[in-house]
Amino acid sequence: MGILPQPSVSTNAVVLRVWPCGETSIIASLLTESSGFIRVLAKAARRPRSRLRPLVEPGRLVNVDFSLSPNRELQYLRSGSVNLDPMTEGIDLERSAYLLAALELVDRCRPVKASDGGSSTEDLFAVCDAFIKMLSSQSKVGPSRLFFYFEWQLLRQHGLDPEVSCCSACGNSMSGASKDRGMWFNPSEGGLVCGGCGAAGGGRPLSSDALREFNAFDTGVFQSGIEVDLSRALRREVGAHLHRFLGFHLPGYRLPTALDLLRSVKRAEENI
Repeated sequence: MGILPQPSVSTNAVVLRVWPCGETSIIASLLTESSGFIRVLAKAARRPRSRLRPLVEPGRLVNVDFSLSPNRELQYLRSGSVNLDPMTEGIDLERSAYLLAALELVDRCRPVKASDGGSSTEDLFAVCDAFIKMLSSQSKVGPSRLFFYFEWQLLRQHGLDPEVSCCSACGNSMSGASKDRGMWFNPSEGGLVCGGCGAAGGGRPLSSDALREFNAFDTGVFQSGIEVDLSRALRREVGAHLHRFLGFHLPGYRLPTALDLLRSVKRAEENI
């Protein structure tokens, strides 16, 4: 009696995270386009001449072939090719830090399955694919703006993107008069709140510049029009608001290690 061949899958993927296994092998966490989150074992991938080694570098967009056995926690990586290596496209420290931070967020904050009312992993893969390509391209769009937009899209995959078109507490539109009374951003209310509702507590003041960025993230319009990065003050404000919002709504969220390292480097530069 012959042995039936083990089923396999060929799909595009993002390499999220890797671990050494044994003396020469690597375990890699992948977000695939067709099969969702998968962990694969790349046997002997730590050997210099291994054909699997290029396929298990974090941040790379790859096309991989691997076994698919529902009874196994680890699938066997068989072969593949590299579609894009963002680390070889002239990426600097800031862009590499944002790339690694995005990979960590995706690995930790996985959206619920589509059958449970969440988005599909195909949608999440498309978000990651677009982010990595834009971050590694010659586009002049600032890396911090790209990363904040990525965080916004991650929230959207969970069905939790903030409300910024009107007050999320009372529902009133934020007209010129309402803006004059102040604006707040409150994670517990779901986003933007007017001055009257913001006085109840739980939120933080929101500047008109930050609201403009949030509106751009909500529509994606900034991708084709803005070619400069955020100022340092605006970057801090937008980042702080999104950090609090992510922390409030996503149980697995924490500040990515790569961003903490980037902040340390910037503080050191300020002290020079």
